[in-house]
Formats: sequence, C-alpha cells, structure tokens
Amino acid sequence: MSLRNDFTRLQNESHLLTALGIGEEAFREILAFDPSAKKYPEISDSWFQVCDLPPFICHEIPKKNRRRGFRTVWEPTSQKNIYKSLARRLNEFLGHKLNGFPHPRTFGYIGGRNIRENAAGHCGHRHLVSVDILDFFPSIRTTRVRKCLETTGIVPTVADLLSRFVTIDDSLALGLPTSPTLANAICLPLDIDLAELARQYPATYSRYADDISFSGDGELPSLATIKDAIQSHGFEIAEPKTRISKLGQSHYVTGLSVTDKDQPHVPRQKKRRLRQELYYTKKFGIDEHFHHLGINDPRMIQVEVNRLDGLVKFTAFHEPRLASSLKTLWVKILQDSGYSPSFEPKNQNQIPFYIFIDEAEYAHPDNKCILALAMSASQHQDLIHQATEDVLKDALADMYAAGNRDAIAKRGLHFVDAHPDLRKAFIERMRCLPFEGYVAMATLPSPAEYQSTYIRLLNAMIKRRLMAAESQFVYLVFEKNSKVNQTMVRDVVKAAYATLKAENNRHPKGYAVEFSGKPNPNLSVPDFLLGTLGQFLLSRPDVDESCPNRNRKLFESLRDKYRLILDADTWTEYSRRREIASWHQVT
Repeated sequence: MSLRNDFTRLQNESHLLTALGIGEEAFREILAFDPSAKKYPEISDSWFQVCDLPPFICHEIPKKNRRRGFRTVWEPTSQKNIYKSLARRLNEFLGHKLNGFPHPRTFGYIGGRNIRENAAGHCGHRHLVSVDILDFFPSIRTTRVRKCLETTGIVPTVADLLSRFVTIDDSLALGLPTSPTLANAICLPLDIDLAELARQYPATYSRYADDISFSGDGELPSLATIKDAIQSHGFEIAEPKTRISKLGQSHYVTGLSVTDKDQPHVPRQKKRRLRQELYYTKKFGIDEHFHHLGINDPRMIQVEVNRLDGLVKFTAFHEPRLASSLKTLWVKILQDSGYSPSFEPKNQNQIPFYIFIDEAEYAHPDNKCILALAMSASQHQDLIHQATEDVLKDALADMYAAGNRDAIAKRGLHFVDAHPDLRKAFIERMRCLPFEGYVAMATLPSPAEYQSTYIRLLNAMIKRRLMAAESQFVYLVFEKNSKVNQTMVRDVVKAAYATLKAENNRHPKGYAVEFSGKPNPNLSVPDFLLGTLGQFLLSRPDVDESCPNRNRKLFESLRDKYRLILDADTWTEYSRRREIASWHQVT
C-alpha cells in the first residue's frame, strides 16, 4: 500500500500550503502569532464581515490539584480543521517513516489505547514507581520538532515551516490536535530506552503522555537511573509528583488502582464517594441535595449534575460488574428530579455562523435515485464569498477558457455547468477556505416522496449543526426548491432550536432562515461539495495507481472538508477516520 500523505515529496513553502489546504495569508498569520499580543474581534451588524479573530484562543484550565495553578490550553479558531486533518495525516506518515511508531508501551493519544490498557500491564505487581515529565508539551521546543521531522526525510525548509506551524511561542502547545502525535514521535527514542531498561530487571514499563510507570515483583530501576534516562532525552521529571508504592499501599496508574492482579479498578474512595452522592440525590432529590451543600445557583447545580454523570460513566466503563446497576440508578434519579446532563453554550466566540444548504440527486448504479443534502458552515463567509467571486471572474475573463461561458454567467459557479478545468480551479480554492462540509443522503423512493425525504435529511443534520453554532447568531440560507415547502423547512429549524434551548443544551443565541436562488456565490460551496462527492461515488477503482481517476483525485483533495457524510438509510456516518468508498467499490 502506497503512502498517501508523503510529506517528503514537498519541496518548498508553496507545496506545503497546497498540502495543508491553507492560504498564504492565514499561514503567515499563524507563524507570526504572538501570544502576548491579545486581540479581540469587533462585531458589526453587516451581513458579511471581516472577522478579526486571532489564530488561537487561550483557555486557562484549573489543574486537578488547584494548588498547582492552571493548565494553558490553546484552541485554533478558523484553522481548527486544518490542524485536525494534519494530525491524522502526520500520524499515518510517521507510522511509515519511524520504525516502531507508535511504541507498543505508549498509551496516550493513540486510537484504540486508553488509561485502562495503560494500567492493566501493572496489575498485581508488588512494587510500583511512577514519575511525571515536567511541563511535557511546553518542554518540547520548535527546534526539536523540526529535527524530528527532518529525520523522516522531510526537506529542511519544509520541516522548518511545518515545525513553526505546529508550535506556539516556540513549543508544542496543549490543545493543538497535532501536539500529541508529534510528542509521541519525539518520545519514541525515550520509550525504546525505558522499555529496554525495564526488560533488564525485569519489570513492566508504560507511558501515558507525561505519566511514566515501572512495576514488577522484584527489584525496579532506581529513581536516579530513571531520572538519568529521562534527562538524557532532554526531559526533566516533576519531583513532587513522583510516587513509590508497594502492594498493600495505594497502587495507582493513570488514576486506576492496580492492586487486583486481574484488572484495574476505580479507586475505592472514588467509588465510595459516588455511592454516597447517588444515595443522597435519590433520597432527597438533586435540588435538595445540592441546596444542603450550599449550592443554590441553578447553573452550578447543572455543573454538578454534569460532573456526576461523567463520574457514573467513568465508573461504569472501568467496573463492568457495576455498570448496569449504576446506570439504572442514575437514570431513575435524573427522571425523578427532572434533570439531564447538559452543556450550555460557553459563548466564547461571538462571531456569527453562516450555513448554506443545497441539494442534488444522484443516479445509483442499482437503478435507484439518491437525494443528497449538503451544508457548508463557516464564520468567515466574507472570505468564501470573495474567493468564489474571484474564481468566477477569472473564468469569465479568460477568452480561451473551455466550457459554457453563457451558462456560468447566468447561473454562477455551478458544478453541473462548470468545465472540468473550472471545477479543478475552484476545488483547489475550496481546500484553503475556512468552512466545514456536511452531507446527508438517502434513497428517494419516488418523485412524490421528494419533500418528505428532503425533510428527513434536514432533520438528520440540523440539530448538530445548531449545537456547533455557539455564536451570537446563525444564518441559514437554503437554495430555493419548488419541490419543498419553505414553511416546513422553517418549522424543522424552529423545532430543533426550541428542543436544544429547552434542554439547556448548546445552541446559538438566535437564528434566521432565508431562501436564495442561483446565482449566489455562497451556494457554490455546498453545490461543489455535492458535485464532487457524486462524481466520486460513481467512479470506478483505479486499475493503475500511477494513473488515478480524475474524479477520485478531486474528491481526495477535498476529502478533509467533508466533516461528515451520513447515509441516512443505514445511519452510517463516514468521516476522515471512516472513509466512504465509491459505489462500484462497495458492490
């Protein structure tokens, strides 16, 4: 199998920007980002506005032990999906280029591995030594990231730019999706050495992010030896968090007790506290219980309900024998008290959302019709509008451009009317635009059921899109469609919004629904999402990888923009992690 995301093929900045799918201006802004220079956006009432958001927003999260202060977490703003996509692609790339990556004894931030698996290897051992790496992410500097990338064969210029793109203030930043993968890659030599050190005793070694554990029934490596090994790889240990224990004492690895030789357990004290809280909330009700504790603010009571819900789920996962009784009791408590877990809007970002919705019909190879609905969501619609206009003007101004100029001039940038050259040009621009794409599709049984199928697809998508739009306002613009009643569309949006609000769940502060016909530059993005996906679904597998199908390549270049593709017939969700296949491949 060939390496799809081979970063060694990139030779310069232009190649890197194309691979990332980001514009030069946005890329430069990220490289020049100064955490000490705080910028706040000014909100206007205009339909499309220039959003002066910084590339990252900083969150100060209290540490578990509040005496140790706060943990700085960075959240990307407009380029969040670029970082998510890059994290997945780097993971694949590093897996091919670094022998043994990810290390088998590393459990943090790796798909299919978790704290339970990390603790399981230490169960029942008589002796345990646990140390934490001091300032794990911040201690990994940009220079170190660059050197790691260069060892994979990435050219120095690209490695330098990429290392600066994935770091903030000269270090890996907690919160960026790329940081865990790069940290695990940089720690691979450390893992190899510490695993070898454990083998010599013999002992069991594991690492979960910055949490390192050694256990065994005999002698273990001394703290001095472990410390020297860690320091030799450019890290320091957090001395106050070092723990040495033996069987009979508190034996914990990543928060789980490993005293039992068969399996990890939730610490006894945590289970006792949970049982006590559930007893009192059942006996007196949630409101009365928290009022007795001095918590009277409804918002703080909801926070406590969310905390209890998380603790029930955590305990049920790690204690299967308690799962049924715990969940049953908790559901009964919630029902009797009229509460439910809820995560209300944080209102951290006041920039309005714009969601444009278009639809298309596909002819399935099995002689059935598929109706598809696409949404493009963005808080930077002004940039999308301008980019679409630019591509359209360039196409109309080119006297030698192929295709039907009259159709493009009349209907705008429309996939069906666009020549393959124009499709490719706009898709290349779309890769660098700040939006997320969502598609839902289902079999259209007959023309008479068009409206009901359309409404079913809208219902399948709208609630989650409103939940994601935690902003001051969300504008939803649907393409006019004579086959669908506009009042029914408005009612679907209204009902979804009302449900979220009643649940005190995440929702926008307000919304507006409008309908627009073509030409409309803002409908070009969902239109092209549908057209590109449709061409891919009908494409046949490549016979020769050296001559890939054009339609398949166009879809692959845009795949990261499809945050979700939903088959509403089977309720199967496709994403970058669960890739959709063409219909010819499936059959």
